[in-house]
Amino acid sequence: MPSLLFVAGGYHGAWCYSHYMDFFELHGVTCHAVDLPGHGIQAPQLHPDLDIGRMAEALAGCYRLLKGPLVLVGHSVGALPALLTAMQTQPAGVALLAPSPPGNLPGAQPLPALPADILKPAPQATEIRRRFLGVKGNVPVDALIARLQPESPAVLNDRYRLRIAIDPARMTCPGICFEAQFDDAERHPPGQDKAIARFLGFEHRIMPGQPHCMMYGPRWQDSAQALLDWLLDTYGPPGTPSLAGRFNADTTMEKETNHE
Repeated sequence: MPSLLFVAGGYHGAWCYSHYMDFFELHGVTCHAVDLPGHGIQAPQLHPDLDIGRMAEALAGCYRLLKGPLVLVGHSVGALPALLTAMQTQPAGVALLAPSPPGNLPGAQPLPALPADILKPAPQATEIRRRFLGVKGNVPVDALIARLQPESPAVLNDRYRLRIAIDPARMTCPGICFEAQFDDAERHPPGQDKAIARFLGFEHRIMPGQPHCMMYGPRWQDSAQALLDWLLDTYGPPGTPSLAGRFNADTTMEKETNHE
């Protein structure tokens, strides 16, 4: 089975995958989580001009340093550098969690642009509970507030103004798009995630009861298990030769054995 390379979305760093890291390592799946420029331990590099293209360059460099076949796992706006990297590196697979849409997705709707010279503050308690966690009441979120960080307006405007085009023909690997049932309709209108999967030639699954940040929400184990099930169905159990799917022009999968 390939290893996993987790890519965080806006306002987040590699820390947001800590539950997933423990889960997959417990199940014998090697995994890595990366802090891209301006995020996590690289937060000092954050500036208003940092864009998704720069993040994708760093992710591609990280990808090339790691040995063996990899599945790129991108959350939210982190799906876009993951897809750009997949176009360059041909990973063993791509898994998208509540992804931002490619800019050339038919029917995608742009969102209002943010001021280009001011960092966007991280969401606060009310939005964190509603959008990130999908919980009601006064559930404590102080620990999350302490870890979330401001985001570059260039990153957000790349997503909001649909500036990142993806060429599905340049990705020859299997993939899946996991849709969060309780995602917010402004950023993820009904049908958008399914359209992303269709556009990319990926599988699509709706994750019942999941909020936007399914990797650490109250039911994170369910989303982790769904990703593990897809990995097992696609590549077989850990410790066996990994079957990297390659698709030709008529979408016929050819199997190529890679020994880790």
